[in-house]
This record gives sequence, structure tokens and C-alpha cells, in this order.
Amino acid sequence: MSQENDIVDRLPPSLLFGAKRFVRRHLKADDAPTGGTPLSEILGIRRVNDQCIELEPYGNIIRNVYASSIGVFFVMGTASAAFLWSITPAPLGIELWLLLLIAPWAMAAFGGVMYLCSRRLFGQYRGGFIRLHRGTRKLYFVTPRDDRLLTLEWDQIHALAGYIPIVGAAGYTSRYPLYLIAIDWDQTPPKEICVSCGNLGWRDDGVSAKQLWDCLQIFMEHGPAALPKPSPLPPRLSRKQTFLRGYRDWASKFRRDLSTPKGKRWAPLWAPAKILWLICMVFPDSIAEFIEYDVPYTSFPKEIDELCGFEEKRVPIMRLNGERIDS
Repeated sequence: MSQENDIVDRLPPSLLFGAKRFVRRHLKADDAPTGGTPLSEILGIRRVNDQCIELEPYGNIIRNVYASSIGVFFVMGTASAAFLWSITPAPLGIELWLLLLIAPWAMAAFGGVMYLCSRRLFGQYRGGFIRLHRGTRKLYFVTPRDDRLLTLEWDQIHALAGYIPIVGAAGYTSRYPLYLIAIDWDQTPPKEICVSCGNLGWRDDGVSAKQLWDCLQIFMEHGPAALPKPSPLPPRLSRKQTFLRGYRDWASKFRRDLSTPKGKRWAPLWAPAKILWLICMVFPDSIAEFIEYDVPYTSFPKEIDELCGFEEKRVPIMRLNGERIDS
């Protein structure tokens, strides 16, 4: 064991600070977590078939956070300018008016710089998902930085609930993604690899990471029938439709809530909260969707797609008067 530790390039201890280790255990088919919220939202499970389960990587969540920070900083700059305008006695000088007008765009530019730095750090690609195959008992993942296929042995994987503290303008929060750690023996020297899963993990003290780990063990032992079905993947929309999707979902939810007797009774309270949610959450997320629209995902080799049963079917491109129409 000591010789193995000497030749393996281990992960930095700081990465595992505060992490909670999970043990493998024998689970029955009916031990799978249940609930009203779809698995795709809580645990990051995208697709499941008879032999393979596909997961969202945590890196994609981070990319969206940095992209949405552009909108967040714009909102913060606008709110700061409005507050400064409200407390400044009239008349306002030309310098102050310029400051009030420039502040939101300067803050948005700062968020843009952070986003560009994150792309340089995490790579030009979005992570191409994590796949676990029951037949080969292997984990497959294509790294977004160098577009390299990782193949890890399922029976050698250690699972932990990672601890990621996040300090920002809105205060302190934390995330607990599921870490799947194993040694990549194909590298020279062999290197310990951590694949971070995209479970929600927001201030849940590792609950969703534990649920996802249990789901993976149940799938590998009992197959997909034991798991609740994830939500179907949404079709790819045009950039404009993708940008407006959040607003349409917000508007439809607003109308549904307002149509109920309880919603009408409490409208004076929750309507302002809904509008605040639109400004602080929906707007930044729509900016992120717009910016990230053309960022490509890493792709698996064709043989891995065929092995996992997730071959991408080519959709014919339709054009009308030279303009592409997305189906």
C-alpha cells in the first residue's frame, strides 16, 4: 500500500476539506429515494437506460453561475445607483449623473471579466456529462479542459460529499456535490481523479450527494427499474427562445398563482416577491443562457456512445428564406 501511495499523484488535501465520506452498502431496489421533485432537478440525473446512467457534472453548474454573475452585477449596480440617487440632494451634477449611468455597466463588465477568467480556468467546453455502465462497471467522462476520455473502475471509486464554501455579495452559502474519486492508471504517473457530480447540493449538508450515491449503487446492482424516471430532456431551442424561456415560465407560474383564491388573497404580499425574483434570478439566468448558448459540450467517442446506448441522432437542418429553423 505504501508503494502505491509513492507512485500515485494524489489530490490536494484542500479539495477534500470538510468532505464527508460515504461507504458502500448493499441496498435493496426499494431503497431508492422518492419525492415530488424530479431527479433531474435534485440529483442531476439526465438519462437512464438498461445499461447506462448519465449524470450532469458540477462544472456545468459553475459555468452557469459565472455567466449569470454578469446579470447579477448589473442588477447590483443598478440598485446601488438608484440608492445613491435617492439619498443625494438635488441638484445633481453632471459627474454624478455619469457615475449613476456608468455604474451598472461597469459592474456588468466586472462580472464579464470573472466569466472570461472562469472559461480560461475550466476550459472552453462544457462538461460532456458523466456515464456509468453496468456491463463494463466503468465510469466514463470527457474532461472539458483537454477533451480527454477518462475511464475509471466503478469498484475502485470512493464517494464523498464535497464541501464548497461560497462567499459572495449576497453573503455566505455552501454546496455539497458528490465526489467520485478513483485512480486513473492510464496516466504516467498514475493520478487520483475527482469527478464532481451536479446534484443540487445547496446548503443541504450532503443529503442530495448521499441520495445520488445510493441511486448509483442501486442502479449498478438492480438496474434502472428501481429508480424513479428522470424528466425527459427538453428539445434544443433557438437562442431567442432559450433566452425568453425563463420569462415565459415565470409569467405562466405568476398567472397560475394569481388564478387561485389563495393567490388572490395573498397577492399584495407575494406579487412584489415574484417581481424581485424576476429581477434578481430570472434576468441573470437568461443572460447566462444567452451567453452560453453556443458553448459546445465535450463529446464522447462514437464507440462509447454506442456502448452506452446514447447515440446522438442527427436532426436535419431546415431553413426558410436562408434562416435556420430549429425544430
